[in-house]
Amino acid sequence: MKWYADAGRRRCRQIGFDLLTLCWLAGWLWLGVLAHRQVAASAAGARKVERGGEQISTHLHDAAGVLAKAPVIGGRVRKPVDQAADAGTQLQHAGQQLADNLGRVGAAIGFEVALVPVLVAIVGWAVLRVGYARRAGRSIALLRLPGGRDVVALDALGRLSARAIAAAGPDVAAGWRAGDPQITDALVRNYLRSLGLRPDYNLSGTTSDGRRSSEGGLQDARSAAT
Repeated sequence: MKWYADAGRRRCRQIGFDLLTLCWLAGWLWLGVLAHRQVAASAAGARKVERGGEQISTHLHDAAGVLAKAPVIGGRVRKPVDQAADAGTQLQHAGQQLADNLGRVGAAIGFEVALVPVLVAIVGWAVLRVGYARRAGRSIALLRLPGGRDVVALDALGRLSARAIAAAGPDVAAGWRAGDPQITDALVRNYLRSLGLRPDYNLSGTTSDGRRSSEGGLQDARSAAT
């Protein structure tokens, strides 16, 4: 595959698009992490509630133990203190559960914030850039094969605009089917230009004076057309 065009402007646009995609991905990933941290930061308050409940429970249980030693009223006084200590334990568990839930919610929100924009960017980049790289790389590889320019000319007939095809000469389709080298070369040049590639790639399928070294390319192209 060939990732970047030879033409300066198109190469600059492709590099700019790649950099823009990277910035887009980095920006949304950062926003996702930021959202996670903001929500997870609320868990700090829940942890304080958890620790406060634990301390209340511990101190009240200690106080209940001391009060229980009091004569006559010790048992009766201890009961409400123990109940208050149990309430402190429930407060501790509630704080712990809230902190855990906030951590999970923060991770989910951060993931969802970044997921859709990142997927859209990756899919869009793949469609545009990978598609171009495959077409450009395939064309260059074909041009290095004997008769490969006939297949590239066929690609040109299927992908170029009507104006670009008409610019290759009169009755282009008939000329390509007849193996007219001028029509074929014009189609190849126009197709390479449309991809931002140099039209002067050395073709192993041509001789030093520009003639075809083999007639097999046209037959391969016709087979591809069918």
